[in-house]
Amino acid sequence: GYAYEIPEEGIYYDIKKFKDYGKLARRTATEAEDGVSRIDEGLKKKNKGDFVLWKRTGKNEPTWETSIGPGRPGWHIEDTAISEHYFGSQYDLHGGGLDLKFPHHEAEIAQQEAASGKKPFVKIWMHAGLFRVSGKKMSKSIGNFLTIRDFLKKHSANTLRWITLTHHYRSPAHYTERLAKEAG
Repeated sequence: GYAYEIPEEGIYYDIKKFKDYGKLARRTATEAEDGVSRIDEGLKKKNKGDFVLWKRTGKNEPTWETSIGPGRPGWHIEDTAISEHYFGSQYDLHGGGLDLKFPHHEAEIAQQEAASGKKPFVKIWMHAGLFRVSGKKMSKSIGNFLTIRDFLKKHSANTLRWITLTHHYRSPAHYTERLAKEAG
């Protein structure tokens, strides 16, 4: 009763049917309308915040043939399926960056609790601050991406530990090459 189909787009999760939607980020389903990700822009959705469970795919996209038709899993359902497979329908600790709290982790909660009927899906959520490089969120797409392997080619592991531990885990860590040199 939580899902509905838009034949040409896929199967969506109706966030307004899950009464606890938004409990992690402290948003209501109505407030979720402003947090739509670029991934879930379907024009025929019941609610702007609804997210795809099973996406119909076009040419040259990864596709699986299933009893519900060809397509692929939505972004949010992949993580829920993996965690349920390895940890069960409930577990103790889930982590990730603050940017995943809403809407991604909200969607995981809604899916798993609706599917299993068990609450809570996760007992403790830990969201870490984002790593910022030269004042911007670290991101492959903008080219300011730094791997630990590359960092360790120039600096010691203790320098990395110092930079990491001087920030509260929920606060952003601001990295510059100057900071690394001063810390070393």
